[in-house]
Amino acid sequence: MSLIDWALVVVPTVLMFYLVIRIRKYSRTVADFLVGGRTGGRYLLTAANGIAGMGLISLVAIGQRFYHSGWAFEWWNIGLTVFLTILMVSGFVTYRYRETRVMTLAQFFEIRYSRKFRITMGFICWMAGIINFGIFPAVGANFFICFLGLPQTLGGIPTFPLLMILFLGMACFVLLNGGQVQNMMTDTLQMLLVYVMCIAVAITVICLFTVDELRGAFLNRPDGMSYVNPFDTEKIGDFNFWYFLIMLYALFAHRGAWQGNQGYSGSALSPHEAKMGGILSTWRQLTFNLFNIMFCLGGSVLLFSDKYKGFTAGLTEKLNSFLSPAVVDQMLMPIAFAEQLPIGIKGMFAAVLFFFMLSTDTTYIHSWGTILIQDVVLPVYGKEISQKTHLLLLKSAMIFVAVFAFFFSLYYTQSEYIAMFQMLTGVIFAASAGSAIIGGLYWRKATVAGAWASAGVGTVVALFFVLLLDSHCWAFFREFLLNFFPGNQTLLKAVNKCPLNGAWLSFIATILAQIVFAAVSFATCRKEYDLDKLLHRGAYSDGEKKLVNTRKISTFKRIFFGFDEEFTLRDKIIASSVAVWNLGWGAFFILVTLWNVIGYCFPNPYIRMWTEEGWFNYLLAYCGILLVITPLTAVWLLWGGCKDLRTMFRLLRDGAHSEDDGFVSDKKD
Repeated sequence: MSLIDWALVVVPTVLMFYLVIRIRKYSRTVADFLVGGRTGGRYLLTAANGIAGMGLISLVAIGQRFYHSGWAFEWWNIGLTVFLTILMVSGFVTYRYRETRVMTLAQFFEIRYSRKFRITMGFICWMAGIINFGIFPAVGANFFICFLGLPQTLGGIPTFPLLMILFLGMACFVLLNGGQVQNMMTDTLQMLLVYVMCIAVAITVICLFTVDELRGAFLNRPDGMSYVNPFDTEKIGDFNFWYFLIMLYALFAHRGAWQGNQGYSGSALSPHEAKMGGILSTWRQLTFNLFNIMFCLGGSVLLFSDKYKGFTAGLTEKLNSFLSPAVVDQMLMPIAFAEQLPIGIKGMFAAVLFFFMLSTDTTYIHSWGTILIQDVVLPVYGKEISQKTHLLLLKSAMIFVAVFAFFFSLYYTQSEYIAMFQMLTGVIFAASAGSAIIGGLYWRKATVAGAWASAGVGTVVALFFVLLLDSHCWAFFREFLLNFFPGNQTLLKAVNKCPLNGAWLSFIATILAQIVFAAVSFATCRKEYDLDKLLHRGAYSDGEKKLVNTRKISTFKRIFFGFDEEFTLRDKIIASSVAVWNLGWGAFFILVTLWNVIGYCFPNPYIRMWTEEGWFNYLLAYCGILLVITPLTAVWLLWGGCKDLRTMFRLLRDGAHSEDDGFVSDKKD
């Protein structure tokens, strides 16, 4: 990288860490450390939570998926968004969960099942989280080693662990100086810079590559392996239609289970600001979508265009010289893209990915550290502790999470796609938690025994499957199976990795957990659970304040636009814009999918399946729409983020600091 590139990375980073030191005095109480003193406005929440959820690992995973399936799978992603919107609109899980009036998922587990189940699930959630986080440092270190062209050793010490220590140390430094207050500040500042840099990188791709180069890379594919046509992908082995269906089922089965960004759940100024932050996330996501697509388009031209065959061969040979095949597969797309960027833009790309990595590391370390203390250690101890001791425990837990991730990354040998590894590790908790949540809220026959059985089966099976994704463990298990099935062709061919990918393994673990939950609950149910009492309905309705003037807002507006009595005119305009955007794309997805299905099943002159050229033109049109809208939304969100950041500092400086430490006095055993 040039001096300009380094300046674009170093100057914002130094400024950010200077601010970390300056504002640490604002974090005074446990509530500040856990939920940022509840000072997050809507624009701050959508910015900070957005970059925390993106992550360098997410971009690498998207590039890896695009490398194998191209733009074709992105069509089904629209379907996932439509289904998720339906779940959100229907209030599935979230509505009944709110009716229980619990403050945390752990509290729900205790009320619906038992205190011991709460503690156990808290531990499983923490364990699943740190394993899921375990490969994040490895992916970050490998990327920057390749991106910067670093040697394998620096001063006689291996570069890989040195970079992991550096990056994890930076994340811990941010957290130990203020917890969620620092998370919100640093994540927001990083996102404000990312808004600008993402658009600059995207525009660069348009200038670097012509439409003909894109067409040559995307349309020159064998039958059944189309990069643009989602209905011509039957020969794509992993990121195909079955992967889409598994993800679709997971959205339903794991609803409300994942806790990776739980620090932001309680950080809003008010419930209304939290709701508006979620609504605004649609417009924030456009910046990421534009950046991701342009990154993948540029990388694909370099890897698949005939014009760059020599470059691709040289890059592959270079990466193979010091990385395992699984890691080479991860790094091909981002490194190919990065090596062609001009001075200045390359520095912006590095800065964006560094900020992605740091924000995700701080958020995950904070989440899993606080869950260990708040949902496991303190409930087991059962007594209130001093604020000083509480903060010490929280900081110690976060350091432990970082240390665990370092050693996991150092010794775990990846053999699976990043996206599928994340799916499977998440299922360690989500398989049984999803059953317990849905069963507990909707089924009167759900029992404590069923919840325990589901937790045992789901956790053990998922952990075993995670081990199968380690190449060394799979080699051992494969040899064991060959003793019993010596002629099995599937085992004989699967030399380096498990023949079932992480998506199928996560699906199997989820189904087993659900079957066990249902069977054991049905067998052990002696008396149906009183859901009315849990949900404060019927005879148990205790006069909680109801909404007033409900007739002023129609049911249609409540369901499809999210309006409620707290909405101002500005809020209604924002929510309407999001609803029109999402519903429009949902209608487009359904119509085009039906058109192509009818054209396939009943060929006729009037309704024909889209051609490869037609799908490619759709890709260009989608990119054009993003290029027009994204700069406008970025300016808007940039202004709002700066305003909310000032408000946060003012509230922390002048406002009273809550003494709430999340301790719940439990009388139930």
